[in-house]
Amino acid sequence: MNGPCVGGGFAMALACDIRVAATSATFGAVFLKIGVSNCDMGTSYFLPRLVGASRAAELMLTARIFDAEEADRIGLIVDLVDDGTVVERALETARLIRGNAPFATWMTKETMWQTIDAPSLRHALDIENRTQIMCSSSGDTAEARRAFAEKRPPEWSAL
Repeated sequence: MNGPCVGGGFAMALACDIRVAATSATFGAVFLKIGVSNCDMGTSYFLPRLVGASRAAELMLTARIFDAEEADRIGLIVDLVDDGTVVERALETARLIRGNAPFATWMTKETMWQTIDAPSLRHALDIENRTQIMCSSSGDTAEARRAFAEKRPPEWSAL
């Protein structure tokens, strides 16, 4: 995030898996300021899961705008970088993700979000086990072993 990240932009940022912010970024759930609820566009779903219920309540009920340093301190972002470097930092992370097996990456993301709401550890483990079986049959694990033995990067299957 660069600059203001408020209202709908804030809600969109909350829906991202990984958030990097420039030091000049500001954040806020501000719909209350225009007379409508801050529970909009998924804010009430994502924000408590990211920063905890009490902090989310404070941010949503006050509708205050806060700076990137606070966003970093409360765990809303994964990295705080100098202005002008946020895009390169985000691309660096994207390149690391892109280097992994596409199907396994997709399944990791899907499973992570499914197990956040799992009613029990047993339920989460069942979902994880299903995912591992699906990934193991993609052919990518065999390719990873070959690539390791041949000291080369893997050539992953397309989605």
